[in-house]
Amino acid sequence: MSSVSVVEEKGSFRLVACDGRFAVVEARAGQVFGMPQDPDGGRDGAADTPEGMESIGRWTGEEEARALMADLSQRGDELARRIW
Repeated sequence: MSSVSVVEEKGSFRLVACDGRFAVVEARAGQVFGMPQDPDGGRDGAADTPEGMESIGRWTGEEEARALMADLSQRGDELARRIW
């Protein structure tokens, strides 16, 4: 079995790695969801475990995953500033 590791965490978003692949997941209420969302807005969730992250990760290269993580983190920070 492959081992999923959390490379970076910012808010509810995690950059994860597994076997040279990278993905961004969002953790909420004991579940993880693959990012980005499906074009129709749906998301499949899984248990917040390494196996769950591996099953729902939208796996890609490191550069693309890091760019997505940066974008999602920036948007989350901007939203938090508007709310508070």
